Amino acid sequence: MKALLITALVLMTISSVRGDTLSDLKGEKRVLLLDFPEGSGYNLSQLEKQIQRGKKNISDRDLVLLHIGDLGKTGRRYAEEISEEDRETIRTRFKLGERTDLPLIILIGKDGDIKAAQKKDFDLVKLFKLIDAMPMRKKESQEE
Repeated sequence: MKALLITALVLMTISSVRGDTLSDLKGEKRVLLLDFPEGSGYNLSQLEKQIQRGKKNISDRDLVLLHIGDLGKTGRRYAEEISEEDRETIRTRFKLGERTDLPLIILIGKDGDIKAAQKKDFDLVKLFKLIDAMPMRKKESQEE
């Protein structure tokens, strides 16, 4: 009985600490959701090259990258680790279904809303320009 009570307390603590990834980031970070199905390795490798070249731009704009598709399960050094449960929560929240057929990236603003989406042909420079035009980013730039 005592072991069961301890186990229950541990599980309650873990679940209360875990939280929702997007909710935890809201107000602090912009999020780039990367939704790449199996078989889209070429598109992902092209995006990864842009990510490597744009590391400073990504950091300067408070961007966090999250893989929510099949290829995200293998782990990438530039993306934050998220649980399968968070992945499913994000897919449900943005009505993405269980999986995607085409590569997709979605920009989520610090307010938690979708700001842009790109399918297949990805251009991080365009996203950086879009972010720079946002009122919150302009305010951040003035404060730097």
